[in-house]
Amino acid sequence: MKILLVDDERGFLNVMGDVLKLNGHDVLLAENGKQARESLEFEKVDLIVSDVFMPTLDGVRFHDYVREFTDAQDVPFIFMSGYDDEHTRNLVIDPEIDFFFSKTTPIDKILSFIDSLRTAKQSKTG
Repeated sequence: MKILLVDDERGFLNVMGDVLKLNGHDVLLAENGKQARESLEFEKVDLIVSDVFMPTLDGVRFHDYVREFTDAQDVPFIFMSGYDDEHTRNLVIDPEIDFFFSKTTPIDKILSFIDSLRTAKQSKTG
């Protein structure tokens, strides 16, 4: 699965990117929504995992851009944040393709969820 991972915390970005790669995923890294937007101009992805609060272009505005102006309108989008409150969870507009995980969620649960998205995608494509 090709995953676009977006986070302004370089340590989290690198560790999460390495974990995803070790679990068989092709990972593109971006440090903010602007870099992520530029990546989508050249790459097709199967999943976007993005921090919510970032400088330059935050996760919410990046999500809006993805849903309105790209070919990735139907790509699953996981918001990840250190803020696990009602306001942040309300960012999940379409529960069919938008999801939320706290950054404190155990990595095995996140990997299991991503694997379920991969399985669902494979069953849709045949």
